[in-house]
Amino acid sequence: MNARAAGALCQQISCWRTSRNGSLMAELIIAAVITGVVTLTVGPAVSAILRQQERRRFETLAKVELGNLQNPQANRSVLSDWFLRRYPDATISCDAAPALDEVLLMAGAVRLTIQRPEVNGMPAQSVSLVFWPATGEEAP
Repeated sequence: MNARAAGALCQQISCWRTSRNGSLMAELIIAAVITGVVTLTVGPAVSAILRQQERRRFETLAKVELGNLQNPQANRSVLSDWFLRRYPDATISCDAAPALDEVLLMAGAVRLTIQRPEVNGMPAQSVSLVFWPATGEEAP
């Protein structure tokens, strides 16, 4: 390689470098657009997943709470402190369930329901469990 060829090669290399002056800015703009699209797509999906997990958590804990009641036939059933600390707006109701008595030929069915009103844009939730009095007990 002679001096003339080396000089021409150096000029070509310097031309390549000078022609890339605007390409860094274009790459940054494209990266920002791609990041924005990914954020707009993934954000609502993650939010929906978190809301669904919260609904499932309430349903599971409400079922545990209903299963832990000491005397489910009493009209004065109350929620435990740990459940009320987590869900202070939750309420419990006790209703007779005569339709279930006819189906299973057992008397005194009681339906306990834990309800939670609409919270943070999530719809109201309700979890029920039916109890029958043990033999020898009276239904409320």
